[in-house]
Amino acid sequence: MSETPAAHVHDSSVPVEPPDVFDVAVIGSGPAGAQAAVSAAHQMRSVLVVEAGGVSQRKGRAFWNKSVDFLDVPVFPGITGPKLSQALVAWMGAQPGHVVTISGVSRHSGIWRRAGMVLRVTRGEAPDGATAPAGYLFEIEASTKALKPGVPLTVERFRARSLVIASGFEDVWPDIEVTEGADRLYQSHRVMFRYAGNRKGWHVCIRCDGHLHVDEHLAIVASGDFGWHVARGAQDFTAKATIFTNGEPPALSEARLAVLKERGIAIETEPIVAHIGKGNDLLGLRLASGREVMADGFFVDYGLKANREYLRPEDGWDPKVDDEGLLVVDDDGAVLGQDDEPIPGLFAAGDIVSGEYNLIATAFGLGQNAGLAAADMMRAW
Repeated sequence: MSETPAAHVHDSSVPVEPPDVFDVAVIGSGPAGAQAAVSAAHQMRSVLVVEAGGVSQRKGRAFWNKSVDFLDVPVFPGITGPKLSQALVAWMGAQPGHVVTISGVSRHSGIWRRAGMVLRVTRGEAPDGATAPAGYLFEIEASTKALKPGVPLTVERFRARSLVIASGFEDVWPDIEVTEGADRLYQSHRVMFRYAGNRKGWHVCIRCDGHLHVDEHLAIVASGDFGWHVARGAQDFTAKATIFTNGEPPALSEARLAVLKERGIAIETEPIVAHIGKGNDLLGLRLASGREVMADGFFVDYGLKANREYLRPEDGWDPKVDDEGLLVVDDDGAVLGQDDEPIPGLFAAGDIVSGEYNLIATAFGLGQNAGLAAADMMRAW
């Protein structure tokens, strides 16, 4: 009785050149992207992770939690945003790119990470002998070095048979002490970000950070549905809140205005002109009239911008999205087209997925789902 040959893995301590075509490419290296990459690599697939943080300064919500421990993250209790990012890098690093031989056939497996801001994704033709059906090949164009004034972009191109989008979204920040002439999100809002991610600073998620301000006074900078939902969620933690519309009308129905009045939640419509802070702690807001309003916690919600601009309509991309521009997916994490049919080879996970809680535990689950579905595509039968 013959034995099935065991899998042979080459020495992973020796760097291995990546394949010309990856089985799976993942855009984004937050909880969803890291989980998708690890899950796909665990199925013996070659995985490329393109992460923009070091090139564009784009960071997910988790990163801005700089000094406050997460309390609801699986496996990592009591961990800050930067420490979580480092743990994800180490987790992916435990499955480095290598060559594995199974039943006499060698192929690439594991994870290759590349710093890059994805500029464009197009669909190419599958090479001869590809295990994925023709037409499932993706060509990814990325800027791989930080942009400097007057210096052309450094662009590299990668190919993969399937693609997982885990690039999340950017929170829209209000124009309070914005640096004029700055050409990057972080620079133009660096005063805002100075106070972001601390217990006494700006928060963007009442579910995540409301527990930091139990029975304390909250300042909610938002209007309309955004302000209403933050105030409504805040009731789990405190009855003390003020809504600041920053010069905009409240944009609330009479019924909702009546509820807020009944609950003692005031609405301030004056524009906000400056922060009142000490070090990295935000203490209050200065209004256009010169009046200063102090609070214990500050929540902001101006909506979001989905990070999917690289799926250009001129390249034939027309995914189904919700009112906020987030991608609609099926139960396998496959991105749907306008006809409600899955777009072949294209998956999404994490904050960029419509209709999901924007929480880290949710992102891990969506990432695993999408990573496994992308890996399953590579099977020959």
